[in-house]
Amino acid sequence: MTELDSTGTSGTLQPRERRAAGFLAGIDRRLTAIEEAASALLIAAIFTILAANVILRSLGRPLLWADEMAVLLMACAAFLGAAVALARGQHMAVTLLLDRLPLPLRSWVLIGVDLIVLGFFLILAYLCWRWFDPVAAFSAESLQAYSLDSYNFIYQERTLTFSASKVWFWLVLPMFALLSVLHALAALERDIQRVRSLAAGGAP
Repeated sequence: MTELDSTGTSGTLQPRERRAAGFLAGIDRRLTAIEEAASALLIAAIFTILAANVILRSLGRPLLWADEMAVLLMACAAFLGAAVALARGQHMAVTLLLDRLPLPLRSWVLIGVDLIVLGFFLILAYLCWRWFDPVAAFSAESLQAYSLDSYNFIYQERTLTFSASKVWFWLVLPMFALLSVLHALAALERDIQRVRSLAAGGAP
């Protein structure tokens, strides 16, 4: 998401700081803080698991599940970290065109970008709903019966080394989609307020 600010002294777009700009801003801040904490905990868990495995491997008692667990936790941490970067506008952005636009038009372009990003994550959330299909899955006689009937084995696949259902790790994807929708809505709210401020003759 191109969350950028145009108030820098150089006249170019700078990463936009998060401000209490509306109803969604407070929710956005709290969610981002939770996401950061969860990502940090996951990274700490990965480090602990791998360090313990190194020590135990040297003692001839390796943790056979350590590598698979580390990979799955890293994937979860990556999605949560991506949501944080989205909320802070820290994803890569090419601003050559935006830097050459007048400020009012630049703000409208940012609103357009926000709408595109919001649409993308709404589609992702819908696809996750289709993939998990919770209504049909939990109204079926059993999850195994649902899998055989629908050929959707998301609830049946298990990890190779510690025999846990992979769905608990895959849940990070719909979580990422919903969190990103909220972050995109908060960014859209901020950019709309910026346009209103400019129209009223205030500071951007």
